[in-house]
Order: sequence, then structure tokens, then C-alpha cells
Amino acid sequence: MTTLLTHKNYLKIALPFIVSTVTQPLLGAVDTAVIGQLGSAALIGGVAIGTVIMNTLYWLFGFFRVSTTGQSAIALGKNCEQSKAVSLLHPFVLAVIVGGIFILSQSILWQASEWMIRPEAEVAAQAKQYFLILIWGAPFVLLNYTVIGWLMGQAKVKETLLTQIFGNVLNIVLDILFVAVLDMGVAGVAIATLIAQIATFAVGIWLVRQAAGFSFAPYLALARMGREELKTIISANTDLLLRTVCLLVMFNSMARFGSALGADTLATNAVVMQITFLISYMFDGIANASSVFSGKSVGEKSPALLAQVLKMNFQWTLLFVVALTLVIAVTHSQLVLLFTHIPAVVQQFHQISLWLIAFPLVAGFGLTVYGIFTGSGTTRPVRNSTFMALLVFLLTIYLALDTLENQGLWLAFTLFYIGRIAFLYPYIGEVRQRCCTS
Repeated sequence: MTTLLTHKNYLKIALPFIVSTVTQPLLGAVDTAVIGQLGSAALIGGVAIGTVIMNTLYWLFGFFRVSTTGQSAIALGKNCEQSKAVSLLHPFVLAVIVGGIFILSQSILWQASEWMIRPEAEVAAQAKQYFLILIWGAPFVLLNYTVIGWLMGQAKVKETLLTQIFGNVLNIVLDILFVAVLDMGVAGVAIATLIAQIATFAVGIWLVRQAAGFSFAPYLALARMGREELKTIISANTDLLLRTVCLLVMFNSMARFGSALGADTLATNAVVMQITFLISYMFDGIANASSVFSGKSVGEKSPALLAQVLKMNFQWTLLFVVALTLVIAVTHSQLVLLFTHIPAVVQQFHQISLWLIAFPLVAGFGLTVYGIFTGSGTTRPVRNSTFMALLVFLLTIYLALDTLENQGLWLAFTLFYIGRIAFLYPYIGEVRQRCCTS
């Protein structure tokens, strides 16, 4: 029987996801704010660069969460216990392997990152300290992606909410303790994050066992993957991997070109980026809800359910676009002061604040519609649209950076997000086709 999707049951999934996902960028914002109160642009820049490097590694394999959510949601639609188990076990094994590789390759990863971003010496020293501590949390971050992705796909709202909020609130508390109280600086921020990553995994895996409703023990043998099976799984995630590469090129370009414009500009951009991350993750909560119901529409082979998902996604995204635009327009002058009081940074923030006000409008629909594609397993359009948006970004950088400097950088950033929805939505017919043929 086709699921009837109402505003009530859509929001029952979406709102907790919004609350849980927004705690992730809130954590980055607290990192920046705590360090920003120390009054050094180099410290802010060091955390910003270190965050970009770690996010580069994690986002590169962010498909662990996205694809796990989609496969878990499809398994939920099929109501198949074995499919539910496999949708967690396979990415779980891959997360352990990739996380271990990150730790073993830490020296190479740092040298490559430093060469690409080329920060000033003082900024680089702070960023390296941050990186060499946090790299040890890589396996736990990737495992947390699979745990949270699986819980999201199973529509386990309370468990998802508890896992993410627990880890991020713990991180924030430790941030304040280690930096503001114990004066541990950048190292304190990194250690706080590492402890929270490990604790989050412990809580998350316990909640998976409680929420599953069945024992994973009979299916543990399915976690073993031969070469051909591993090849098939990686191939299925290639589109999301390449999409993530495009995102990382864009974000790393923002860091590199911002760094070239000086420590004050780098620090200013770091503040603005943290606010855009907060906004993005609010929209990501809607995307996650749409992903769950989109996956169910494929599992149930229900075009009618998909039509309801599209309608709900549009209506709630529009509401959030209007609300967030108004909030940022009214409060942007005060927002910067939550992060830092450095005069040069505050002044540059006000010079580029219009780009921040416009962000919900230009980015909202692209950030939510992609969840419908990934939830249904229709990943190639996501890859193609992100690649095209990246080309627009790079072309704008080439044409505008020399003359407009930081304004040109944010123009390119804005056009990238416009491109994400402009190049993606025309493929929506492929999602409808999957509901009929899967």
C-alpha cells in the first residue's frame, strides 16, 4: 500500500533531522567563535585551514552517509531484514578501511594540503597542530557517517537526533573547557573534537542495536566482501564520490584564494562560511527527510508517493528560504560579533554581507532537491549538475578575481549554488522512472 505523505508525517521526520544536522556546522561555528575571542586572525585562519583539510578528507567519503541513507530507506520500503543489515554492514567495513588509510597517510596528506592551500607560516603552524590531532578521529567520523546514515534511512528520528546532538554538544562543552578555561588554544579545539567523535560512535552503535528490532549476528558473514562485490559497491558510489570531489575543489579554492588575499580576508571568509554552513545544514534536514521518503517511493514502486515528496520538498524549502533570508537580513550586523571583534575582520565582513543575505535564496532548492535524487539512488544527475556548477565557479574566478578580489570570490561561490539547482532539476524525470522500474 502506498504511503500517504502529509505535512505532519513529513515534518515528523524533517524537523528532528534539521535540529540534528544543524548541530554539525554549529560545532564549527563554536570552534571559530571560541578561537576568535582570543583576538588573533592567525588562530582563526589556522582553525579554518585545518577544518578545510579535515572536511576535504571527510566530505570526499561523505557518500558513506548519503548512500547508506538511500540504501537503508530502500530496504525499509522493501521491509527486508537482510537488506537492512547489509545496508549497514558493507559501508561499515569500508569506513574502517578508509579511516585506517587516512591515519597511515597523515604525513603525505598534510604536505599535499599545505602545498595546495599555501597559508602564511603562522597560520600553517596552527593548522598543522589541529590536523595532526584530528586525523586520529578519521575512522570514527566515517563510522559515524554510516551509523547516522542508516538510522536516517530507517526513519529512526529519535536515535538520529540523540546521536548527533550528543556528540556535538559534548564537543562544544569541551571546546569551551579546553580553550576558554584551560587556555589550550587550537590544540584544545582539536582534542575536544577527537574525544567527541569517539564518544559519538560508542553511543551511535549502541542505539543502532536498540533501534534495529532484529539481531545483526546472523548477517555478519555478509559483511565480508570479495573483490568483485567491493568493486560493485565502489562503482555504485562513484557518482557521489565525484560529486563530492567537485564540492571539495570549490571549498578548497575558496580557502586558497582567500588565503592569498591575506590573513584578515581568510579569517573574514571563515566567519561567513561558518554561517553558510549553518544555513546549509538547516536545508539538509529537509533533504534528509525527502531522501527517506524518496527511497521508500522506490522500494514501494510508488510514483504517487514521489509526487507527494516533491510537493512537500518545494513547499517547505520555500518557507525556509523566506524565513532564513529575513533572519539573516535583520541580524547579519550582530552575527559577526558572535565570532570575533577584530576590527579588520568585522569591517571586511560588512563589505561582503550581501552575499550572505542572498545565500538562502540562491542555495536553498539545490540543497534540498538533491536529497530526492540520492534517496532514490539516482546519483548520476547529482554528479553531472555539480560538475557543471563547478565549471561556472572556476570560470567566474578566472574572469572576476583579479578585478573584484574577495567580492569576485563570493560572486563565484553564489553562482556555484545557483548552478547546482539549475543543472539538477531538469533530470527529475529519471527519479520518476526509477519508481516505476526498480
